[in-house]
Amino acid sequence: MVDPGQMAGVYNLVVADEYDLFEHQVPVDTFESMLRDDEVPDEVCVVGLADVYESDDVNELRRLMDKNADGLESRSPLPAVQFAVNGSFQRLSRDFELQTDDDLYRLSRVFGPQIERRNVDWLTAPL
Repeated sequence: MVDPGQMAGVYNLVVADEYDLFEHQVPVDTFESMLRDDEVPDEVCVVGLADVYESDDVNELRRLMDKNADGLESRSPLPAVQFAVNGSFQRLSRDFELQTDDDLYRLSRVFGPQIERRNVDWLTAPL
């Protein structure tokens, strides 16, 4: 049985304080390098997602994730990728937002429109 927040084959968006995080933790820019080099490990926890929104690097992250989706989906075993965030998830019509302090970040800008709520503090999105 897979632990909550650690599902393979999807991006797991989890509130950091609520879930067991993978030991291998990297900032977003390192994850982008892993995608570019096709070296995403079987288990990885990405931290600093809010920083991407603040630096306007959202489009580059999204482009790399889209470009590498087929390769990640065809791996065996499927990788388990966590995005650990500080804050909470808010529902907005058919979308979700990450709320950190006074800021709201629309998650579909990075993860696309197919975000699914697994729990109040755990969302998943297709690779």
